[in-house]
Amino acid sequence: MRQAVCTSGNQQATRMSGSSEDLRRHLLSQLRALRGRIDKRVLNHVLTKVDGWEPYDQESAGEAVRQFLATRQDGGKFQDRLRGAMAKKKDSD
Repeated sequence: MRQAVCTSGNQQATRMSGSSEDLRRHLLSQLRALRGRIDKRVLNHVLTKVDGWEPYDQESAGEAVRQFLATRQDGGKFQDRLRGAMAKKKDSD
């Protein structure tokens, strides 16, 4: 195993030449083995449950939007456009 040292300013990085490809192949073979052990029915069940999950707290998101809208100085025009766009999106879903 040979090591090559790269210097850039005050930073040094050591790279492993030759063995990095072996490590990559080993990791990929481990990933293939793990994928083969996953029960497809369980995976589909989990994916359907996660599909409706939202990555934020709706109450907190709503409060953030309310605070943003309160800072607007356009007499509520932006809020009206936003509500209209949200209603269209809800109708199309």
